[in-house]
Amino acid sequence: MNKALQYLGLARKSGSIELGEENAKALIKAGKARLVLLAADASEGVTKRVNGYVYGFRAPVLRLPFDASELGGALGRAKCSAAAISDLGLAAALTAALAEESDSGDEGYAEAARELAEKQARIAARKTAKPGKRRKSE
Repeated sequence: MNKALQYLGLARKSGSIELGEENAKALIKAGKARLVLLAADASEGVTKRVNGYVYGFRAPVLRLPFDASELGGALGRAKCSAAAISDLGLAAALTAALAEESDSGDEGYAEAARELAEKQARIAARKTAKPGKRRKSE
């Protein structure tokens, strides 16, 4: 089985992926989507609507090399043409796996993997940064 599909199954089991266009839209509008995925055979209308949802938010949209039935099979559904991942670590691992497996570099997987890895590093740096002085309560 493909490594990227295994990451999608892991995201499904952990509850950090929303399946379907409407659920992905809700996650995007809440500002919690870290990565939006489209199946290779997603219609032009779905693609246009998802790009509209993402406009103004910082979530990359990737078209996967899998069709809706393959994507749905990895996620426990018959078909799935759109999904959104909320966990940054899983999103970074998925894009890294896609970049590693893709033969042509024009699909944007490497760029998305780099962007998500940088975002993950910034968040880790903020968590380890020394907090400022706190006021003593009297």
